[in-house]
Amino acid sequence: MTNIEMPRLDRDGLEDRSFGRPGRAWSHLRQHGLLEPLRLIRRHGLVASLGFVQRNIRHMLADRLARRWDRRHGVDTAGSIQLGALNVVGPHRAMGNEAVCTSPRTFDFIMKSLPRDLHDHTFIDIGSGKSRTLLLASQYPFAEIIGVEFARELVDIARSNIERFRAPSRKCRALGVVEADAAVYDFPQVPLVVYFYNPFSKDVFDIVLKNLVSSLKRHPRDCFIIYGSSSHRAIDWARPAIRDTGIFRELSVPAMPGFLDAVRTIDYAVFQVQAAV
Repeated sequence: MTNIEMPRLDRDGLEDRSFGRPGRAWSHLRQHGLLEPLRLIRRHGLVASLGFVQRNIRHMLADRLARRWDRRHGVDTAGSIQLGALNVVGPHRAMGNEAVCTSPRTFDFIMKSLPRDLHDHTFIDIGSGKSRTLLLASQYPFAEIIGVEFARELVDIARSNIERFRAPSRKCRALGVVEADAAVYDFPQVPLVVYFYNPFSKDVFDIVLKNLVSSLKRHPRDCFIIYGSSSHRAIDWARPAIRDTGIFRELSVPAMPGFLDAVRTIDYAVFQVQAAV
């Protein structure tokens, strides 16, 4: 009889692939025997096997640091949340990616690429998940911070986190989450910083980008786009798509270091709308 591994659920009942990794590894060894690591090395090669181990150790370390950050601030933002069983607004469930939060050190590093004075800009996280990026952004002087999320369970958790978050370094208190499909989201007519952490497929991104460009042409204003990806090589199609709009210039940014609190190192690009849209 074949053993079927059940999804691991976090305290909110969400399927979380970051949860219980050591236990799953031990169960695999018990099922296949202590010689299973040697068989895997023979099958995949030493270099690939060591890379797999290294990625999993890094994931577990980053997850531990994320949960420590959550405990310190009394919130729940950690995990790699799968979308399959969530209540989703709109037709794009199959095009969304798992909800993985940006690490604090990664976010602070990216923010160094933007002007220090952002008091009149609204920060928008497209695919805001459980709100980690929104909470990190609140420690910068934005006029307002908005998350756009299509999964109802994640919206509920995010709103609860925003109510509980009490960091003394917080500079923006106007935080909120919109439950919506990003493809139909109407961008506010104010200066913007729009953040994408590989939230969905190219098809949906193209729609969101087209809507943003149309909004900027109707109501010219300053706008930055930050696009980051750590899987699927999404940066390889997002970067040229943003360039091809003809209204954004790419800013020069340093390469992202391999921070220990990040599950994966993010490849990112930063763009600013050109003066004459």
